[in-house]
Amino acid sequence: MPARRPEEAIARVVLGRCLAVRPGERVTIESWSHALPWARALVVECRRAGAEPTLVLEDEEAFFRSLLLRDVRSVPRAPATLASTSNAYVYLGGPEQFPRLLGLPPAELEAVLARHDPGWWRAARRSRLRAARLGIASVTDVAAARFGVDPVTWRREVLRASLVDPDRLARAARRLLRGLGQARQLRITHPNGTDLTVRLERGRGRIEDGRIDPADRRAGHLWTEVPTGLVAVPLDDDGTEGNWEANRPVYDRFADPAVALGARFEFRDGHLSEWSFDRGGEPFATAYARAGRGRDVPGAITFGLNPALTKAPELGEIAAGSVGLLLGDNRAVGGHRRARLAYLSTLTEATVERDGRPWIVEGRLSV
Repeated sequence: MPARRPEEAIARVVLGRCLAVRPGERVTIESWSHALPWARALVVECRRAGAEPTLVLEDEEAFFRSLLLRDVRSVPRAPATLASTSNAYVYLGGPEQFPRLLGLPPAELEAVLARHDPGWWRAARRSRLRAARLGIASVTDVAAARFGVDPVTWRREVLRASLVDPDRLARAARRLLRGLGQARQLRITHPNGTDLTVRLERGRGRIEDGRIDPADRRAGHLWTEVPTGLVAVPLDDDGTEGNWEANRPVYDRFADPAVALGARFEFRDGHLSEWSFDRGGEPFATAYARAGRGRDVPGAITFGLNPALTKAPELGEIAAGSVGLLLGDNRAVGGHRRARLAYLSTLTEATVERDGRPWIVEGRLSV
């Protein structure tokens, strides 16, 4: 039997392992035109599995022509009707030519990119939808040029990471959480100068293993990312002290510049007191200045689980062995803090002590 094409391999994992699509279920596949090869494979896999696919295509040129109408009602949106009548939903995002949106004011850019508005989310929750966003659609030559990376290497890494079995990620998450146990405090150190102590919120946290299972739906989580692999734990508001220095770039395709290096944060009495970057910190400075209350409080600590990722842009926090620090809003990871800033930076090969005892040594679990 010939080896499956990458599109077919991802389609089988997403529909079978991640969303557990069953015969007779209705599946909506929403795709931008540049990602059509991946969308076609999903349609075929749905039919092979006995499901009923509907393909919704956002044509990129029609999208940009619609924006010229300068009417908020003309901004294309995902159809809420399909969210309410589907059992599963797959989104392949765009646009490919996103640099055409650069320079828009933040509020206008957010309106343009908010494909799934509150009406869509209400419909999705009522129907108990299972949804996945495919990161492979974001890997384009245009984005690679903006980030200064090789598109072939990037695409290959995201493909491998997308094919990691969700069961494997779930086992890694359970092992990490068992090790975390009832820990109250973590100390994170690294030879680069990082020495940060954080206090964890009890009974909270979020696992991202690529599946939407009954536990996710009970918690109100209906959307996963592919690839993924993450454990996130919210932090107490006043328990962070020390220095944090990221050793992985922070990528943001809509920022200028799009890559930030050497993010350094100093915390005193639970609040950010000083910060600096080696390069590319201007977008953070702008966002921080307008963020207001809650912007200076660490929101969560994250642990990456995906063994197939090392240097792929926009996915550093899910690479196995990485530790991330989220500043600001932490509602997406099970916290309660609302803020107009959510900034995540990552550190690889860190050592983490759990209540004073070694737990992770240079990025590897010690127990």
